[in-house]
Amino acid sequence: MSSVYAEARETIELRLTVSVILGDLDESVAGVWSEAFRCLPDEDIGTLMRLTRGLNGHQASSATIRFLMDRCFPFREMVIYQTDDDFKRRMGLEE
Repeated sequence: MSSVYAEARETIELRLTVSVILGDLDESVAGVWSEAFRCLPDEDIGTLMRLTRGLNGHQASSATIRFLMDRCFPFREMVIYQTDDDFKRRMGLEE
């Protein structure tokens, strides 16, 4: 039987794959997202789940991006260098 953390990772992978298939997300960007979640230990996945519980979609997205930026350097680099200033402003990521 798989853990709740493994199931969360599988769900995230599935959503990323669907986003790529639908053309909503570039495959290379999805790969960075996937790797960021894969490199998180179970404890961090649990922390992220608790952190985002009860938040609306925008708040949860912003919190997730900040969380991943703190824990995964390639993800941080992608957000800093490959997203526009408007996105960073909407997500509350101004540095």
